[in-house]
Amino acid sequence: MPLTRHDCLTCVARGPDCFCHLPTEALRDLQALGRSIHLHKGQQLFSEGDTPDQVYMVCTGHLKLYASSAEGKVLLLRLAAPGDVLGLASALRGSRQKLSIEALDNCELKSVRRPEFLAFAARYREAAENIASAAAREYESALLSARRLALSGSASAKLASLLAELASLNATLHEQRSIEIPMPLTHEELGSMCGLSRETVTRLLTRFAKEEVVTQHPGSLLIQDLPKLHRYFE
Repeated sequence: MPLTRHDCLTCVARGPDCFCHLPTEALRDLQALGRSIHLHKGQQLFSEGDTPDQVYMVCTGHLKLYASSAEGKVLLLRLAAPGDVLGLASALRGSRQKLSIEALDNCELKSVRRPEFLAFAARYREAAENIASAAAREYESALLSARRLALSGSASAKLASLLAELASLNATLHEQRSIEIPMPLTHEELGSMCGLSRETVTRLLTRFAKEEVVTQHPGSLLIQDLPKLHRYFE
């Protein structure tokens, strides 16, 4: 993971729902903290049980957050995208990492030592508010995952709920009937997120395509009709 250079002041990933959406003075201080690292596709950021000595902010790329059992079963919980902060809960609590994180494509992240990150949050009210917002999003994502796995009655409802959740990450979703979302996940990984087999996910996506709800493209998925997608699980 080589040292690189990333400019927080000119970063195009910053948006209203991004952790890095901060006043200029705070961004200057954030720029001076830590270092930038690169992960290649398939490279691990950290694993379950690791000590939380760093907090990571995603600058580019996508990562998957997952838990695994002693028998080797894997539960994929959510995706991280530019603007997300990783390792936050463990850093705040001082507890060991509860999840593993792996790059789905080439990624750049900003790594900040836990003491420096906590001091930065104490110095700027806006940073503390961003931490609270990021923690709330993690909690909401965990609730949605549990609800999808435990309460969605049909396979189509589970997959449709997941696709709608991924689409909701787009800030302009409320203005759109259709939306194209990055799709770095395989059908097997999608299935892991909603308790379905790879074959079932493939069959359902084919069905959704025939019903003109989605169109699959290399590296992305076009949701053609969001209201129709919602009707599968509402």
